[in-house]
Amino acid sequence: MLFRSDPGFVVARVGDKFEARNAGTLVEDLDAPRNNDARRWAELTVATINSGRSASAQLRQATPDSIYRTVFDGATQSLDVYSRYYDPESAADARAEREGFGGIGVALEPVEGAEPRVALVYPDTPASRAGFMVDDRILQVEGVSTTGAQLRDVVRRLRGPVGRSVSLKVRKVGESEGREVSLARALIVPPSIAYRREGNAAYIKLSAFNQATTENLNDALKRAMKEIGPRFEGVILDLRGNLGGLLDQAISVSEVFLPEGPIVSTRGRYQASVQMSESHGGGVAARIPVVVLINGQSASASEIVAAALQDNGRAVLIGSTSYGKGSVQSVIQLPNDGELRLTWAKFYAPSGYPLQDLGVIPTICTSGRSDGAPAILSGARDGQMISATTLTAWRTADHTKQDRLTQLRQICPPDTKENVVDLDVARSVLADRALYARAVRIPSQSNQAAR
Repeated sequence: MLFRSDPGFVVARVGDKFEARNAGTLVEDLDAPRNNDARRWAELTVATINSGRSASAQLRQATPDSIYRTVFDGATQSLDVYSRYYDPESAADARAEREGFGGIGVALEPVEGAEPRVALVYPDTPASRAGFMVDDRILQVEGVSTTGAQLRDVVRRLRGPVGRSVSLKVRKVGESEGREVSLARALIVPPSIAYRREGNAAYIKLSAFNQATTENLNDALKRAMKEIGPRFEGVILDLRGNLGGLLDQAISVSEVFLPEGPIVSTRGRYQASVQMSESHGGGVAARIPVVVLINGQSASASEIVAAALQDNGRAVLIGSTSYGKGSVQSVIQLPNDGELRLTWAKFYAPSGYPLQDLGVIPTICTSGRSDGAPAILSGARDGQMISATTLTAWRTADHTKQDRLTQLRQICPPDTKENVVDLDVARSVLADRALYARAVRIPSQSNQAAR
């Protein structure tokens, strides 16, 4: 386990003992615990590390995090690809995306050999209230120059405890000199919702699922309804490129559009992993027509929403087959502020099929299409959409046969890019009530697979 730090230090099981040897010399032998005694295995691991550090100069010089990584990489390597260790820096970034962080409310871009520029100012934050604007330059943070500094280091200095002030030197656009500014940090949750009007439809880009996503989605929908008024045709929910996030937000986002019905279930090896989430109505957009855009980078929480709306007959999906990440991870925060993520169950769509490895297939496929929206729409009106037969095959596929899953995914191959025709097709489908009605009914025509 520790050979990466010192190939000469070897631990091997001999009968009911583990022998730790350094350069062939026995350092210590330790009793092997029972297979189900997790505490004793942990104690054995710690004892082995201590033996190694006492016997090996290389292991003594190894950083604590390198030891953590070696241990947990070894422990998780035989599990699935999503079970892994995150070092403290990576874990902090992930927590910030999920839960927010203490900051001033700007996104920065590096400028080679110069100070970072403000690329975005989040609304209703200390930065916006202080008059920060795009293209302002951050010259110093807490008296430390940012010229040529790594962007990660600048961001780390900007972040800190909520309520505690941070001093900056900022050069405004059009000014030659910088000015000193002190701002009290606030809780910043990165925006995951962007809304704009598309004709008489609301286009909503949902880029991630963090703790503010559903609240911001409801705000965007209410704004759209007020802005468009009685001519409101529906919602285009863009999940392309959305790699997921918080499970509870995927469920609550689905509830916004579902008057009732199942959303997602989880199943694993333990009884506690068997759970079902359902919508009980009352969502802001529970009766409004919906088109969902997906692609090969729509994963996890995105796939939960897409499958829930498709299987319940609440949305027409447009784009390409999604990523196929349908496993549930528990996040364990470690004493070093790193994280260990372990898969404990799989997600299942309302119709019963597992999202893992297969993903969600769109109702109207645009993958690889370069012939434009009119041709795609003409084909859809002529019945060139996902068929009930294909959906039945999708829902009943044997997930132990990888070749079959690959074959099914090639019906509408996953596309990592965002096809430029998707939005044009979505607008036209919402405007064509007859086409929308035919497309949204297809999932109900498929046999309901029993699992």
